[in-house]
Amino acid sequence: MDRREKNAMILTTLFITGIVISNVIAAKVVKLGVFLFPSSIVSYTFTFIIANMMSDVVGKERSKFLVFMGFLAQATASGLILLGLFLPSASIERGEAYRLLLGINWRFTLASLAAYGTSQLMNYYIFNSKFFRKASVANLVSVLIAQFFDTLIFTIVAFVGVYNQLFNMVLSQYVIKIIIVLVTNPIFLLTKKLKGE
Repeated sequence: MDRREKNAMILTTLFITGIVISNVIAAKVVKLGVFLFPSSIVSYTFTFIIANMMSDVVGKERSKFLVFMGFLAQATASGLILLGLFLPSASIERGEAYRLLLGINWRFTLASLAAYGTSQLMNYYIFNSKFFRKASVANLVSVLIAQFFDTLIFTIVAFVGVYNQLFNMVLSQYVIKIIIVLVTNPIFLLTKKLKGE
């Protein structure tokens, strides 16, 4: 197996793991000062950087395919979690624990898939545009823009009519995402090592 294929396998594994684990850990809400956000923000935001690394290291067509495979993985994981929710439980306590941890509803699933599809493709097209000379700058800008729309779409679809402080929710989550993107952006510089430069 050549270097390009090894890199593709590593990045694919990290991306799909980040997408699927985000579905599992989203139920835990983190409180940091005035900020409230799902713990999945860290793993999910990381997937955008991984997708951009795939574009830079392996090629943009492989990255686009990765985005579609991530959508399939997310939809499959959501379907299997939902199936597990409807299967009869051996005990009431275990059934309630499962429901509490993984009990997703159709609105959250729809919000998640809509936000993923829009923001990951937006990230792909911005990163692979000809506007930026440096890949590290393209990564930073594309992830920041895509994360804003991801947060906006998810919040509107999941919470409109249910929660009346949508602006605060979007702002709070986006500020956390900005911090995560700024802190993790240097990871993108590993692309030079992966390419053997």
